[in-house]
Amino acid sequence: MKAFRKVFPRTVPILITYAFLGMGFGVLVKSAGQSGLVSFLMSFFICAGAMQFATVGLFAEPLSVLGLVILTLSVNLRYLFYTLSLLTPLQKAPLWKQALIAHFASDETFSLYVTGGEDGSVADADYMFAVGALNFAYWVVASVLGVWVGTLLPIDATGIDFLMTALFIVTVIDQWEKTDHHLPTLLGFGASVASLLVFGPDKFILPAMAIILAGNLIYRRKYE
Repeated sequence: MKAFRKVFPRTVPILITYAFLGMGFGVLVKSAGQSGLVSFLMSFFICAGAMQFATVGLFAEPLSVLGLVILTLSVNLRYLFYTLSLLTPLQKAPLWKQALIAHFASDETFSLYVTGGEDGSVADADYMFAVGALNFAYWVVASVLGVWVGTLLPIDATGIDFLMTALFIVTVIDQWEKTDHHLPTLLGFGASVASLLVFGPDKFILPAMAIILAGNLIYRRKYE
């Protein structure tokens, strides 16, 4: 409880952000003809905003199992980077806590994981768990409220899916300002643009992710 009281003020900006994003997701779910239960289950078990927004479109045009696996890998591969960087800080934490911290690790939550220490470094396991649990609760509750709002009000859902893109841009800017290590960000942009030019808009994501993964692993080893 001490950790929860300590971290709550730092999660307030994410609470406000998730209130809008989560309810936006809930409105999309409602516009696709689904219920609050579906929104709850997606937020609770997937717990990945961009993938959840992408999944809503599958209600109308379902993919094959292989297509769904490729889409999920493309959208969520970045979480592999997150968990790799948490292996050392969490090595003494109980396995169940490690698993939940990894499950809670959204983009915004991860940014607090790696800056929550006393000197702005990586936080300890208790801090991470408290931050992750609070942000997870914000997201799940907001996504269910969004379905309720979409039921009561005639909201046009057009353009709501751009919310995640806008959030990613803000997150990148925030991380750029808080760290002196800009190579991973530049690598992400460079690999994406190069892959887009070489492979085209329909096939660039997986090659870009492979380049980013390899580049970050090399950079991490060299930096350490």
